[in-house]
Amino acid sequence: MPIRKVFIRSAAIALALAAATLDTLAGSCLWKAGSEAGTFYVVGSVHILRPDAYPLPPAVEEAYTASDALVFEVDMAAMAGDDARRLVLSKAMLPGGETLRRQLAPTIYREVEQRYGEAGLPFDAFQQCKPWYVALNLSMAHMQKMGFAPTLGLDYYFHGKARIDGKPVAGLETVAFQTNLLDALAEGDQNAFMRRALEDLDLIDREMDRMLRAWREGDIATLGELMNESFKEYPDLYERFVLARNRDWAERLAAMATPGRTIMVVVGAAHLPGKDGLLELLARRGFRLEQL
Repeated sequence: MPIRKVFIRSAAIALALAAATLDTLAGSCLWKAGSEAGTFYVVGSVHILRPDAYPLPPAVEEAYTASDALVFEVDMAAMAGDDARRLVLSKAMLPGGETLRRQLAPTIYREVEQRYGEAGLPFDAFQQCKPWYVALNLSMAHMQKMGFAPTLGLDYYFHGKARIDGKPVAGLETVAFQTNLLDALAEGDQNAFMRRALEDLDLIDREMDRMLRAWREGDIATLGELMNESFKEYPDLYERFVLARNRDWAERLAAMATPGRTIMVVVGAAHLPGKDGLLELLARRGFRLEQL
């Protein structure tokens, strides 16, 4: 989800799925899903990447060339607009008179302050922000120090190509839906949430390269294993942020299918593996899957 899936582990949003039930021959994180109703190329996206992620595997570029239109989690043009920024900021602000210091225990507050200093972020500017937004910005800054950039994410890359080539694009969700999804993280124990977000900064350091290798090779079993960890303690979030969305997307995509038309679907790689992943849900609707 473009607001931003580098935050997936910290927020326990969508880096987890059950063990894969699909074949895992080495290839790319790309599947062809075909039926008499129409054809999809489903590519698992990483929303923030380093320059060394490019060039992409040839099969992925060929799938783009063969596609008549592209579908993303959300319309990227709308996400980049001023209305979207205003909406996110309106949701990110604490109620009048409330402060981050009052939301968090002193020890956690001090650690967040220290991490913000290490990241070079102006901590004072975030005092009226909800913990999920504070954690999001900290995760983004941490990843950028590791050489990652949102403008190198797969969504951004293919959306840019589609605009240049004049290919139609669409989103499975609205900006408002995704923003409200993130704002739901303001519910519950905010100290426990922020403690996990801080711990996951170290997890990013340890596991990101392994996860990216699995993504590039289409090793869906390893992706499922790595991603499942974040949701062990959050079954309710798993249902809300992953399972329910997978079901909705599969339904929407099945309705979009048109005979003789090919659509490239670019969604977070975390949504693909597992018995309740997007690929299996499409298979249940009669689409034949082939990993490329």
